[in-house]
Amino acid sequence: TTNGWERTPFHISRNELEVANERRDAWTLFRLYDFAREPRAFELRPPLEAHVELVATSFQARFY
Repeated sequence: TTNGWERTPFHISRNELEVANERRDAWTLFRLYDFAREPRAFELRPPLEAHVELVATSFQARFY
């Protein structure tokens, strides 16, 4: 959900991506945008890489 426009970047977890890929027939991302002014929505179905560019924005640091 965003108050921005439909192409505003959003965050998605590794777990959400894994579930989307494992359950493609049952998984849908429902994107709400322009929420404060005139709420609108659309759906994205897996594979998400067909619709968006996935960019790593954080990393988990593990000890050796």
